[in-house]
Amino acid sequence: MSTKSSTPPKNIGIVIKHKVPKALEAAISVADWLEKKKCTVIVADESKDFLKKRKKTASCSKEQLPAQTDLIIVFGGDGTFLSIARQMIWKSVPILGVNLGQLGFLTEILLDEVYDTLTDILKGKIKIQERSMLEACVKRDGKELFCLPVLNDVVVTKSAIARVIDFQLYLNKVPIARLKADGLIASTPTGSTAYSLAAGGPIVHPQVGATIITAICPHSLNIRPLVIPEKADIEIELLQKDGDIMLTLDGQFGYELHLGDLITISKYKKHSLKIVQSPKRDYFELLRSKLYLGARG
Repeated sequence: MSTKSSTPPKNIGIVIKHKVPKALEAAISVADWLEKKKCTVIVADESKDFLKKRKKTASCSKEQLPAQTDLIIVFGGDGTFLSIARQMIWKSVPILGVNLGQLGFLTEILLDEVYDTLTDILKGKIKIQERSMLEACVKRDGKELFCLPVLNDVVVTKSAIARVIDFQLYLNKVPIARLKADGLIASTPTGSTAYSLAAGGPIVHPQVGATIITAICPHSLNIRPLVIPEKADIEIELLQKDGDIMLTLDGQFGYELHLGDLITISKYKKHSLKIVQSPKRDYFELLRSKLYLGARG
């Protein structure tokens, strides 16, 4: 779903990919420009090189950035974007992802489009696309260990020395299938072009209300990816454990699972994620430019 906002942001956060001179240079230039426009710039305090060059810039932890800003600009790739998206736990503010020339579905604003895009935003012409997120929880012996928001995917996978994993999959408490595989992916439509696609899952438009379940190298010929309603509750029970089994959220947060652990996955109900949409390209243009959708020859 796309929405428009007429309230220009005043406090703007900046997140920078580590050890990328191009990202640092662009972030400093944009910060200078924003301050000339009477905006307050707040940078994630992990950006030490930025703070060395702009010592008077306000800073806070990445976890606190959403609470202190109206807009966050990300200079980096999709991984950097995901690192701040997962902090939208209590408050969701629009994220503007600046692409620095690498493969990126979330950082869709090109570097030479940044100032035109920000000029429109400061005039109240911001166009936002809302993306659904998932919430992943782990229960052990009936006790909930944690619950965290996820933008791309929830992955259960074996370590290098583990054998295939034995799962029981439930949908709304109803047993769907018992399967053996190298792993299992539960993906949002936003994450459908990430690990799920590489494992044979479908491309799902981000405005579709769905969750995609994809087995990784299933030990069966009759297991296919499932597309289910986003409001459905998924449970994955670990039935056998031979070696280390890991739960990974958005490729960034990892947790070792024990035999009998129950992973529950549902739609994140507090809010959606807000992404500043490029005025110059749509989702299918991204597919054509990033994945060469429909290319011939």
